[in-house]
Amino acid sequence: MLTYLSIGLGMVALIAFMVKCNKQRSVGGVFIKNIASIFFLFTTATAIFYNQDFWKYGVLILIGGIFGMLGDIYLDQKWIYPEHNDNYLNAGFVSFGIGHFFYIGAIFLHLGFGVKDLLVPIIAGVVVAVFTLVTEKPTKCHFGKFKAIVTVYCLIIGTMTGTALWGMIQTGFSVQYIVFVVAAALFLLSDIILSSMYFGTKNTPVNFVLNHASYYFAQFMIAFTVFLIK
Repeated sequence: MLTYLSIGLGMVALIAFMVKCNKQRSVGGVFIKNIASIFFLFTTATAIFYNQDFWKYGVLILIGGIFGMLGDIYLDQKWIYPEHNDNYLNAGFVSFGIGHFFYIGAIFLHLGFGVKDLLVPIIAGVVVAVFTLVTEKPTKCHFGKFKAIVTVYCLIIGTMTGTALWGMIQTGFSVQYIVFVVAAALFLLSDIILSSMYFGTKNTPVNFVLNHASYYFAQFMIAFTVFLIK
């Protein structure tokens, strides 16, 4: 019950944030956004309590979510303190990247994956990184001095997506890993939109909503896998 309540309250906080900050960022709006992030962490925590047999998986997901929240906080600071834009943007990339490593670790731990299981995830990571670089000009993005960290981040999130995909295949398309794969796809969508906002010319209200909706749905879905995991 608490898990579902947490998801519901998180969605309410997310909607309140998007309504308040769709046209102009504010400190108050960022505070509401952080409340939404706290709720996806609380969702994970309640799911761990419910599904205690898989607490190790849950703790890794929780730590990944904490780094995701920190990454979000760093990215918000770049709007409030634009003079430190580069530092906050780099910190955001690093925090999100670390969070994805914990998500990868959770899947490897749960399914007992070894070195041989890295093949599909790494291939997926390379594909995502290469695709991002190849489509930089066609999508009118300009990574500039951030190209290196963008490439590394794309490799990491692509690997996380590939790990979830491999987990889904290895478990015979189990519900929890279908949810994880959909969440990973939403993460990718969120980052594609964010890239067009930060490095392109599409910082529009529609993209603002789509970016945050896809990101938070991804985080809540990954948190919910702790409830579903078997």
